[in-house]
Amino acid sequence: MRLKAIMVLLLLVGTALVGAEVRADRIPPDIVKGSTIIGKGVENLQGKHLGEIQDLAIDEVDGQIRYAVLSFGGLLGMGEKYFAIPWEALELSQDRRHFVLDVSEEDLKHAPGFDKGHWPDFVDPVYYSMIYEFYHIPLPGEREPAGAVGSPDTGGRTKNGERSGRE
Repeated sequence: MRLKAIMVLLLLVGTALVGAEVRADRIPPDIVKGSTIIGKGVENLQGKHLGEIQDLAIDEVDGQIRYAVLSFGGLLGMGEKYFAIPWEALELSQDRRHFVLDVSEEDLKHAPGFDKGHWPDFVDPVYYSMIYEFYHIPLPGEREPAGAVGSPDTGGRTKNGERSGRE
């Protein structure tokens, strides 16, 4: 009887260890505090510093980040313009020290933006469409089916666990 109990215990422990191995192969989500993102720099593909993330616009119903608010231009905070960047347009750099945005500095000067004291209505369909179109990001209703590689349900990650970036 005691031998059977030991064998069952070993079987259970072995099963738990195999299960732990499988879970270790999964890519865990990278969860950080919002304050880790706010203040982080943004560079374009050429490595040119574009500005810093000043704030995040979060959908209060589903909790998803919809936009990162980028400050650009100006000097010492004067003349600075803000831009709502769709979260999907940003990619975290390999060293995780800044975000990368596929837009030239010149194009950003002509992007739809706003003043620090006059924020837009982020859910206005006209504004919403204009922002997503400018950054060449499909509107949320036009995205890949749920669970597809790189879709929001996979955390925007590929099968290898890397952010898919823009499609």
